[in-house]
Amino acid sequence: MSVFNLYEDINFLGQEKIFVNTSSDKNVLEISRKDSDVKQMYKELLKNDYLLYLHKDSISRFCKREYAYKLFTKEHNFNKYKSVLYKINEPSGRKINPKTVKKLIVIFAKMPGAKLYDSAKLPHRMLPSFFEDLDRSLLKNVHTMRIMDTNVSHGSHYINTLNYPSYEKELKGAIEKVVKELGVQKENVVFYGVSRGGAGAIYHGTKLDYKTLAVDPIVNIGGELYGNDRQLLKGLRKEDLVPDINTFVKKSNSFSKVAICSENVPLYYNEATRLNEHLIKLINLKDDNIKSHPDVSPNSVPEQLMILNYLLGGEKILKGASHEKVNSSDISNDSRGVNNTRFRNGRFKGVLQNRNRRRD
Repeated sequence: MSVFNLYEDINFLGQEKIFVNTSSDKNVLEISRKDSDVKQMYKELLKNDYLLYLHKDSISRFCKREYAYKLFTKEHNFNKYKSVLYKINEPSGRKINPKTVKKLIVIFAKMPGAKLYDSAKLPHRMLPSFFEDLDRSLLKNVHTMRIMDTNVSHGSHYINTLNYPSYEKELKGAIEKVVKELGVQKENVVFYGVSRGGAGAIYHGTKLDYKTLAVDPIVNIGGELYGNDRQLLKGLRKEDLVPDINTFVKKSNSFSKVAICSENVPLYYNEATRLNEHLIKLINLKDDNIKSHPDVSPNSVPEQLMILNYLLGGEKILKGASHEKVNSSDISNDSRGVNNTRFRNGRFKGVLQNRNRRRD
């Protein structure tokens, strides 16, 4: 390993790890927010494909991206495809139903919250906790694939960068590998993401043509959304994703794509409305509880669950629903005032009581 002082020029020799002594409890990323020289040094580390993974004893520790998998143990439950790290959750207990098809939801990670935004730990920035109990509200037989945005500072929104030009290709390979291993049909796969993850979901969902739900996706990081390069992506990847997304969706669009946004957040809403509204369903969430970008997702959870379940198979259920008629002769009253309902097909046997019950 190589150890450098904060303002020392770094010699990039392809070493697996680089350490930077900040002489402070703050990591390099935190210091870079207020020090332009440190920011420049940090961006050089990113351009050379190094990831900040830990700050301990005044030392900010960086690892070459291709070796990031070594930072995790088996207990972290990460799977690996080339340089893509992801987790798989399988349905269990009552969420398993062998009479229905297998399904897969691919989750692209959201941005971290304010408290962990500049944390030195990789998972805090690149795979923050999000909707961990999502499967409880979904149809049965749903597997979950959560992909870490393992790139540059806060992830690249799952887009190729100068230091990682094969990222999109590797993501495609990782997803196809999981789909094949699970034996899931393409029509039963849904891409899902919020904010940064929304960008990844709508970009790859249109590029690869999968069912997609993107919530307030960050489809442009330039112009008014530059934000003083808060995500440290300036010069590392293309800024505007909308032209590519519209090209992808015109080329192939066999499966539904939905984006949720809100006119209450005009910067993001105006970018989302540039998406092809004829091929991507855009939902404008009108809600006074939404004041800023981070408010969109928590104020649209019921809508998200409704759409996810619809995409995962709800549409088929509705189309295939059948209603059996019940003859009056199948219902008889006994002398105790109890309605005994018996369906002759043997599927249901119930007793409906007409007695008044005291409410607590």
